[in-house]
Amino acid sequence: MMPKFHQLKVLEVQKETENATSIAFDVPYNLYETFNYKPGQYLTLKFIINGEDVRRSYSLCSSPALEEPLRIGVKRVKNGLVSNYINDHLKIGDMVEVMTPEGRFFADVKKENYKSYYLFAAGSGITPILSILKTVLLTEERSYVYMMYGNKNQDTIMFTKELEQLKSEYPDRFIFVQTLSRPKSNWSDLWSTSKKQFRKGRIDTESVEWFINEFPPYAQNTEYYICGPGTMIENTKSALKNIDVPSERIYVESFGTNTSEDSVESIDNATLLAQLNGELIKVSIPKDKTILRTLIDAGKKPPYSCEGGVCSTCICKLKKGKIHMKNNLALSENEVKEGYILSCQSIPLTTHIEIEY
Repeated sequence: MMPKFHQLKVLEVQKETENATSIAFDVPYNLYETFNYKPGQYLTLKFIINGEDVRRSYSLCSSPALEEPLRIGVKRVKNGLVSNYINDHLKIGDMVEVMTPEGRFFADVKKENYKSYYLFAAGSGITPILSILKTVLLTEERSYVYMMYGNKNQDTIMFTKELEQLKSEYPDRFIFVQTLSRPKSNWSDLWSTSKKQFRKGRIDTESVEWFINEFPPYAQNTEYYICGPGTMIENTKSALKNIDVPSERIYVESFGTNTSEDSVESIDNATLLAQLNGELIKVSIPKDKTILRTLIDAGKKPPYSCEGGVCSTCICKLKKGKIHMKNNLALSENEVKEGYILSCQSIPLTTHIEIEY
């Protein structure tokens, strides 16, 4: 079923740090089922800013296992149009266009599970990780969670009170380690637990290997969840592969974009045939314009959210032709081999392109 936008009222706006805010939404009773979600998934918000339709995706930090409002965490991004708008202007009572929950980064939490979960988060990457953490601890009474959370200093840590509360509520099943790259003086005094659980530095291959050696899995069935910027993700994945963790047990959500130079040029005015919402659309793709933007400019309504190659909302299947994806932080190698592409990142390399949503 195609995801749709619904108007939701802002229930609460809470400052988490100087540069981050959490937003809670009130879901009307008739939309409860529509807004069911799995821990780790995200919401897409739509705003009209300076006359332009803009959308951004934000992970849910609330838990579906608790009777609590839908909540997202939004950290300011330098020159970030939507993140700054939310932090500066959104207030209780505002109505916001919110798409139903999506995302393939989630934990399959079941009461009968007996697992070890390793959770790695940096910065605002804590949002989906927090949702997974709360849901596992509450639902899977025999499972254990080992979490490492990296930040610049103690002032940039999101959801501090909530994390501390979870530590005190589940001391036997929740191991929590903070890493701070530029801690302020007496940073370790903030925490009332053993100092050996807190490290100076970043989440890198060395710290990940130390963490797993220091806190080996209690249950043999183990899964690993990673969310943060690209470098942190690559370092964590590298450390896990060094200790022979199978790739199918590693789940990743990226909160950053590919900053490498992309010099690939597209074919000018390639013909696009697109099957979308039961309609066969034929248009020309202007030079260096993506498939997604071509369809939007033609007045069509393809599914999309972040336009950054992160969320996979705009996924479609390439039936004919060749394309280049400028950025891909959502699709696996196998999915790409099977012909799936991100239309928001795809430019044509042949004169004829055929896709199907």
